[in-house]
Amino acid sequence: MDQETTCIFMGRKDNRIPSRTGHSSPAAKIPLRFRDDNRGFTLIEMVVVIALIMVLLAIAAPLMSAYLERSRATTCLSMRYVTEKAEMTYMIEKGRISDGIAELMSVGLLEREPRCPSGGTYVWLQRSPEPILGCSVHYGSVSAGTEAAVLYASGFNDQTGLTRLMGQWNTGHGALNNRPGQESRIGFGSTAWTDYEIRVNAVLKAGNGYGVYYRADNNPNITGYVFQYDPGLGNRFVVRKVVGGVEQSPFQSVAMPAGFPVYNQSHDISISIVGDRHVIKVDNQPVLEFQDSTFAAGSGGFRTWGNSEAGFNNLNVVQK
Repeated sequence: MDQETTCIFMGRKDNRIPSRTGHSSPAAKIPLRFRDDNRGFTLIEMVVVIALIMVLLAIAAPLMSAYLERSRATTCLSMRYVTEKAEMTYMIEKGRISDGIAELMSVGLLEREPRCPSGGTYVWLQRSPEPILGCSVHYGSVSAGTEAAVLYASGFNDQTGLTRLMGQWNTGHGALNNRPGQESRIGFGSTAWTDYEIRVNAVLKAGNGYGVYYRADNNPNITGYVFQYDPGLGNRFVVRKVVGGVEQSPFQSVAMPAGFPVYNQSHDISISIVGDRHVIKVDNQPVLEFQDSTFAAGSGGFRTWGNSEAGFNNLNVVQK
């Protein structure tokens, strides 16, 4: 190649390299990084991705289901509370109980008929002295059209029927609250009770937990069973035997469900004892079922310990 030819080649704008035939090479026009790659996912890659998606769905589905059920339970609790207040207002104004929810609507105390979002049936557990409305799904286990034999009930507007055993407690605005920083115990009911169900709505605001006594002797140095809502033991529900105020090691224990809201979320607690059979439910879901006959009769109560701060409302005890 002579000097003139070399100058012409160097002056080309596209700097294409001539091939031996004198034509530019197409491959030389396209940088390597921009060349098409038509490869897709391999079968193994697709299987791995699908498996990961299935694992994530398996984890998320129960959590979402539990969240939705808690939301429905909270809505149901609100419906029952509004209806109970409407009935109380009617009783104050008329001096008698209403003929039912339809009458409460007709006089303008309820805007619409209350309905449980889970399809439960609302049943009056008690009308006097304080109305208590049960739900066949979320609060109570009686059939529609019947009224349970209520042994004791309290809306915690005052401390009538409560026996303070230890520590400080206060009532008001429909709730029973403890004073944190000490062992606190309070009792209710008769030590002659045998077969019954305790139903209460409770919330733990701070601390290691709270307990619900049953078949207890209602003494400051209490003896009986205690169900404990116990995040201090690693987020567990446990049952202990208490003798002379001294708690024994848990003889029944189960972990709280994954994703369970421990603090600042109210939960419906149900403790049913018939003969030697114990059934304990949280938000209408059985968490502990067992048999034990150590204590044959006794009253109910609540306890907190340490820096625990708890609130209780809508208590009723139904004969079984």
